[in-house]
Amino acid sequence: LPWWTCSSCTSINISYIVLRGQGSPIMPSSLPHQTAQSVITLSNNQNRRRNQKRWSTSTIQCLVLTSVLFTLALWVSILLQFGSESIDESIPVRESIDEENISVKDHQFDVAATQQNQQPKAKATIAYAVSLTSCGSTTNLHDNIANGGHSSDPSFREGAAVLAHSIHLSSIRNFAQSGSHYDYKLIVFVHPNARACSDIFEELGYEIQIRDTPFKVADIKSEWLQEHIVKTGCCGEKEYLKLYSYIQFDYPIVIHLDLDSLILKPMDDLFDVMLADDKLIGKEESIESARKRVAVMHDNSLPQSGSIDAYFTRDYNMINPGKKHVGVQGGFLIVRPNQAAFDEYIKIVLSGNFRSGGGWGGQYGGYFGAQQIQGICSYFYDKKHPGTGVELNKCYYNVMADPPRQNEVGKCRDGREECQDCRDTPLEEIYSVHFTLCQKPWKCRYPSGSEKQKAMCSKFHGEWFRIREDLERVRALERNVGGSEVGDYAKPKGQHMPEIFRGFCKSGQASGYIPLQ
Repeated sequence: LPWWTCSSCTSINISYIVLRGQGSPIMPSSLPHQTAQSVITLSNNQNRRRNQKRWSTSTIQCLVLTSVLFTLALWVSILLQFGSESIDESIPVRESIDEENISVKDHQFDVAATQQNQQPKAKATIAYAVSLTSCGSTTNLHDNIANGGHSSDPSFREGAAVLAHSIHLSSIRNFAQSGSHYDYKLIVFVHPNARACSDIFEELGYEIQIRDTPFKVADIKSEWLQEHIVKTGCCGEKEYLKLYSYIQFDYPIVIHLDLDSLILKPMDDLFDVMLADDKLIGKEESIESARKRVAVMHDNSLPQSGSIDAYFTRDYNMINPGKKHVGVQGGFLIVRPNQAAFDEYIKIVLSGNFRSGGGWGGQYGGYFGAQQIQGICSYFYDKKHPGTGVELNKCYYNVMADPPRQNEVGKCRDGREECQDCRDTPLEEIYSVHFTLCQKPWKCRYPSGSEKQKAMCSKFHGEWFRIREDLERVRALERNVGGSEVGDYAKPKGQHMPEIFRGFCKSGQASGYIPLQ
């Protein structure tokens, strides 16, 4: 039979004929007319289906391309907006709170995963230590020994929480705002007498170390020192818990602070200079730049990099003008851990070489805390190991807003003809503050003293409450994961000087303070 009469092969051959002709069928001349018409009709139908298929494919491709372009445009818009906000957030916010419109720039805590991706590797982890010597006394708030000084004030929880958050804001964990390259570890040295009230520190992220006084008072060779070391200073012999900073060997640097302290800026330059021999710190030229930025008291020169074992400030308020040996301020001490130094301190104490009216070695004393850290550190770094400790400028580190002259207009307390007034230091240049003369923020009291002192203390209190508010917002976000930017943060209702206390004080006394949530 002719091939076109084979029903089983017709479809194959016709398809072949149509495809070979690209839509114009090529047929043998012997193909019957009826069959030829069928082939042409089939070919036309296939052309229409092909055109429909082409139109459908083009439409889908167009839609897909449009979707891709729209998505790209959306992401570019988001990235541009995020970048703009990041620039805005890098500017420190120190203005008073807007009662009606709380700016996102006030919220400095790092909560974005994108910031974590941008965070560089830390150069080192710095230990920040505090001491808890007792659980405090509610019957006699003026008894330093019973209360343990600043460390065990009945409101020490507030100081511990806000101090911890200020450290966080100035660390690499908040790199987008701080620019710091150092991580941190929180540690609290707890005397056995204070174990019962130390749990709050664990909740705040501190590592608790139960530490007894590093020597036995009965072993001190001087009976006079045995009697007096336990009842002077902020907290008697228990203040020597601070010496445990010297044996925290997991960390290259340890900073011991009082709980009424606050960190305002990263102190990377201090760390870079102290750790100059560490290859992770940076190149020689970057170390030299850091050295130039370290503010040393009386514009003295820094020792050679790598030979610095401690930074501290001095408490000129505790002496008469011109006193030769001034005590170290015990609320701010930066040290390089060293077992030999720790052992030498204990040896000095046990030797009992403290003379009544004279001090350690007969020279380093005559002021508050002389028998404890203030006196013995001065003796250690000025007499025993000169050149290894650096006195920082107290107008930038551990700032207390104290007047530089006796009775404001008298002689300079440091014995010089001219003296810098720390109350004139711009707030943005200050690294840390210490609430001694300015009183504790959680007392809600308006600062006393001269107009200059009131103005500076008000700024310090404002900073403490700014950071406290940021901590409250962070906690609100943690309670409301996936919620709005401000979470379920409840705005405080206190009306006492809200421009300073930000709503956390209902009155100008301790009872008016609104505790942390």
